[in-house]
Amino acid sequence: MMVGILIAFSIGLFLGLKGQLKWLKKIKPVLWSTVLLLFFMGYEIGNDDVLIFQIKEIGITALYIAVFSIIGSVLFTSIYEKFFKKEKTK
Repeated sequence: MMVGILIAFSIGLFLGLKGQLKWLKKIKPVLWSTVLLLFFMGYEIGNDDVLIFQIKEIGITALYIAVFSIIGSVLFTSIYEKFFKKEKTK
């Protein structure tokens, strides 16, 4: 499975570098792929009785992960911008 994903990624990268498939930008494939992925994830979660039974415990853990991910992202982005990003000169 992983090899297939890497092959698909490599083909997409190659076509993107060559400038092929420029029409794809008009239909926003990343947006629609993300929406479709979220739909199927919701379907799988809703279809799993064991997961639904454990949703409270999983929800609290997910909340901790989300909060600390946001805090870490903001913190490290601030550090990066302050110390590593060069200012634009006009």
